[in-house]
Amino acid sequence: MGRYFVYLCFFIALTWFWVTISCNIVCLRKERDALIAFKNEIYPSLSFSSWNGLNCCEWRGVECSRETSHVIKFHLSQFSVDIKNGYPTTGKLSPALFKLKYLEHLDLSANFLSGVIPAELSSLHRLKHLDLSFNYFEDHILKHISSLHSLIYLNLSCAGVDLDGSIQWRLGNISQLQVIDLSSGLYIQDESSFSSYYCGPVYSSSLEWTEIVQGLQHLSLQGVELNMTGEQLESPLSRLHNLRHLNLKDCALSGHVPNALQNLSHLSHLQLGWNQFTSRLPTWLGNMTDLVSIQFDRCDLTGPFPSSLSRLPKLKELNLVDNKLTGNIRQILPCEAWPQLSRFSLSDSIVTGSLPPCIGNLSALQYLDLQVNSLSGQIPASVGMLSALIYLRLSSNLLSGNVPPELGGIPSLEVLYLDNNQLYGSIPTSLRCLTRLSSLNLAKNNLEGYISLHFFENATRLVELVLSCNKLTVLIEPEWIPPMQFERLGLGSCNIGGLIPAFLSTQFRLEILDLSNNSLFGNIPAWFGDLSTLADLYMSHNNLQGELPSTFDISYYSQIYLDDNMLTGSVPVPSVPASYLGVLDLSQNRYTGFIPVEIGSFLPAIEFLLYSQNDLRGDIPTSIGLMQDLQDLDLSDNNFEGKIPPILTNCSALKRLNLAKNKLSGEIPSNIGSLRQLEKLHLSDNMLKGNLPFGVQNCSKLQILDVAHNFLSVNIPLWLGQLSDLMILVLRSNKFHGRIPHALGNLSSLHVLDISHNNLTGAIPPELGRFAAIIAGQPGESNVLNGRSSYGRSYYYKEEINVTNKGLNLDYRDSVLLLITAIDLSSNQLSGDIPSEIGNLKHLHVLNLSGNSLTGEIPVIFGLLEQLESLDLSHNKLHGRIPGEMVQLSFLSFFIVSNNMLCGRIPTGRQFSTFNSTYFSGNPGLCGFPVDNRSCSCEHNSSAGMPPVSQDEEEEEEEEIPWYWYVSWMASFAVGLWGVFGVLCLKKKWRIIYIRVLDGYVVGLLNILSLRK
Repeated sequence: MGRYFVYLCFFIALTWFWVTISCNIVCLRKERDALIAFKNEIYPSLSFSSWNGLNCCEWRGVECSRETSHVIKFHLSQFSVDIKNGYPTTGKLSPALFKLKYLEHLDLSANFLSGVIPAELSSLHRLKHLDLSFNYFEDHILKHISSLHSLIYLNLSCAGVDLDGSIQWRLGNISQLQVIDLSSGLYIQDESSFSSYYCGPVYSSSLEWTEIVQGLQHLSLQGVELNMTGEQLESPLSRLHNLRHLNLKDCALSGHVPNALQNLSHLSHLQLGWNQFTSRLPTWLGNMTDLVSIQFDRCDLTGPFPSSLSRLPKLKELNLVDNKLTGNIRQILPCEAWPQLSRFSLSDSIVTGSLPPCIGNLSALQYLDLQVNSLSGQIPASVGMLSALIYLRLSSNLLSGNVPPELGGIPSLEVLYLDNNQLYGSIPTSLRCLTRLSSLNLAKNNLEGYISLHFFENATRLVELVLSCNKLTVLIEPEWIPPMQFERLGLGSCNIGGLIPAFLSTQFRLEILDLSNNSLFGNIPAWFGDLSTLADLYMSHNNLQGELPSTFDISYYSQIYLDDNMLTGSVPVPSVPASYLGVLDLSQNRYTGFIPVEIGSFLPAIEFLLYSQNDLRGDIPTSIGLMQDLQDLDLSDNNFEGKIPPILTNCSALKRLNLAKNKLSGEIPSNIGSLRQLEKLHLSDNMLKGNLPFGVQNCSKLQILDVAHNFLSVNIPLWLGQLSDLMILVLRSNKFHGRIPHALGNLSSLHVLDISHNNLTGAIPPELGRFAAIIAGQPGESNVLNGRSSYGRSYYYKEEINVTNKGLNLDYRDSVLLLITAIDLSSNQLSGDIPSEIGNLKHLHVLNLSGNSLTGEIPVIFGLLEQLESLDLSHNKLHGRIPGEMVQLSFLSFFIVSNNMLCGRIPTGRQFSTFNSTYFSGNPGLCGFPVDNRSCSCEHNSSAGMPPVSQDEEEEEEEEIPWYWYVSWMASFAVGLWGVFGVLCLKKKWRIIYIRVLDGYVVGLLNILSLRK
């Protein structure tokens, strides 16, 4: 017992002595002076607020040796300040700092120091840890580290590193390195966002220097442009047997995934994302059983998801975002094989099937992202068992059913995205239990019912709420003040009604607001201008009226959508040049007056500018030519006059130009061909004259060309046939003459051709039957209507084309426009036969050849136009019979052949039984339903080259009365007869009344006859 007591006393005394020594560490004066000299070169000095007193060993970031009092660690990283909130310090690196000769650890990361690296750095021979990342050094850092023999950790990412060929000898004396980070970028991905910081280009054409550091355990070259293939990486990687972490993200790699990786038996973290591998995801990854993290995001990988990955028991993170991997989610996600899985990302792929019920067994799962796939079925209730789940994103799939109420039982859930699916039912009340929720997106589903914004009051951290485009009715009490500060609020198409909700005046962090399509009325309130953080505003399709308040300054917005309202006054202009405004859509309002002459100076960064369907007038301002980033200019349906300013061609980024429905005159600018990015050109319904400028052929990306209803003349140019991307060509109602160019048949993407109402002559070229897009049934791709701003925001082009279909002028808009296929050659002076090649266009919807002088017969092959809905051959000189094969056209609802010289019996059955007689009028030789002609003779047409019809054929035609005609006649007679007499037989009272009335008529008639006698 006494011996243990002695031991205890000795231990207490030793502890007291050690604490006493530790508490009395005092830094050396020379080293304190060195630190102060370093501090004096840094601005601002907020990070040095704790540097008070003479004992520098107590200062923030400074650590001294207990034995010698020398400074051995200096850690002043500004990453602790939060890199995403800014870079708080600047300055230069003082040479005095390197008087700290006993330094073992130096971390100055993210201070954004600049200038030259002092040569004294090379004197720190005891240095083991060096981190100078995220600074702006101008000198080549590597030349100063070759004498740092003790160095184990080296981080020079984003620090001005030059990876030239001399790196090998510069690392020659520090072969003990275990960690090297020479990255040229930083990628931060958390539960709600993704951010990247690019530090400038860094190149390296060789990795032979890895031979010097074969003991390396961690290698990161993220963002360094290696420009190497998988084959070229084989040798350098095969030397690094001890490697545990490898980060070659965004290194311009290509070819196959290096096979040498499978020999790195200690590898636990593998990051190869953002490269251009053109191969499958290797199956041998399943043999690397130490792997904890695999990242192959955005690598263009193809093929099936390898089942071998289920053999990785230590796997915690799998990131395969944005590839082309295929498979069923039930085979891809082995619930039992990955007990430690915490992050699983397989979005933007080709994954099918329904989520497995066993997903609830992944108890460690925190992050699940399966958006933009083809998942179907219901969300299993077992997701409620994922007690550690923080982030769940299942957007843009085919999921159906109700939102599982079990989701409300995950207290850790912070981000929930279920938008763009087929979910229905009401929002479960259990979601109000998610008190940690920061983002909730349920937009673009079929959810219904009433929901009050009070519902979300418990989620005081909620910054993103999106309920747009459902069948919901959102209730907002006038006096309600939310306990949270929204950053993104999406309530589009939520049946809100009334005035703009007053609670928005309390939201001072609001960045994105969507109140579109809510039947809102009244003026935009003055307090709206106080929402200083608001950048994206969507209030289209309402009934807002009046002028914008004076406090509403568009200078600081990024996107403004106020189209389809009743706003009045002059078009708004910013108080200062709007450097960030990319989209301004004021179309479909009641703005009047002129566009300011200096508009180009006011909106220097504008990319999408839409003033269509207002009452603006005057000349188009030439200052628009200053808008170098402009992609979409829409001034259509106004009262602009004068000529099209040639300076518009200075807008080199322009993809869509719509000046239709104005009063513009003169010629189309001859230099319009300099708009090499132009995809859509609308100049219809003006007073333009001249011809199509030759330079238009340089617009090789042109998809839509509409110059209808002008006074353009001369021939249709041959070079139009060179525009291989052209999908819609409308030249109607001009003064074009001459023949239709055969070269138009080369337009392989064309699905709408309208050259009607001109003065074209000659025969229809048979090459018009070669339109590949109509033959194959390939509608315009949906991305024709999708744009993207330089900030990465999506944009939807508003397109509209007028097509004559079924005798009516119809406006086809947006996505519907991409589905219609039509050829309209009507109201010209075309002659000759209809080429049978037109019958090859089996996916043609509309064919209009009326108002010409076409001869010959209707081609029998027209019976193969299986998608045809409207066929107008009226007002020509066609003869012969209507082909009976056309009865097979089940979609044909408009068929007019009036005013020709057709003869014979009209085919019967199917759609033909619905056509009225006017469709066939002006053809005396036609007979049968629905016309009254009794003669079916074609003899009167024999002089035109038709063979006469024999007597037997005429008799057969007369006998070819369908049996159902008799049945229908007899049924009608029976119904009419017994409909009257049957009632009279059953109703005695009615019978008496009928006889009295009839008797009265008879008596009256007899009296009249007697008087006449």
